[in-house]
Amino acid sequence: MKFREEEYREQIRKETSGNKIWSMGQSRQYRIVDNWEEIKVDVMYEANKAKFSQNEKLKEVLLSTKGTITAYGFPFWAYWNGRILERIREELRAKEACDEKALASLMDLFEDYRFSKKDPKGWAAKQKEMAEAKKK
Repeated sequence: MKFREEEYREQIRKETSGNKIWSMGQSRQYRIVDNWEEIKVDVMYEANKAKFSQNEKLKEVLLSTKGTITAYGFPFWAYWNGRILERIREELRAKEACDEKALASLMDLFEDYRFSKKDPKGWAAKQKEMAEAKKK
């Protein structure tokens, strides 16, 4: 979770207005966990996975999509929300319908994001190494 204070997290959890929840999430009056930048994509993934797993109508709509999903919002979240939905879609598909290659690529993307936040210098070195390997 983003905020350290359990009481504030519970207030957010009980809120029913999406706009209000978003606003509460932007607050800087409460302390944010130290590793928020590293885990925020995973937290959003878990929340959305729960939503699509519990709501059959939403699940059907998601499973009816194909290819790249275009999401909207600020550039960072527009990009990541699309990848999150694509990952969840593949994970919810029946085994025979799942695009295993796409899912593996998405899983690598999530891992790469985590690594880039946890060890930025190591991530940069890895990117340089991969670029040099592609040249060969």
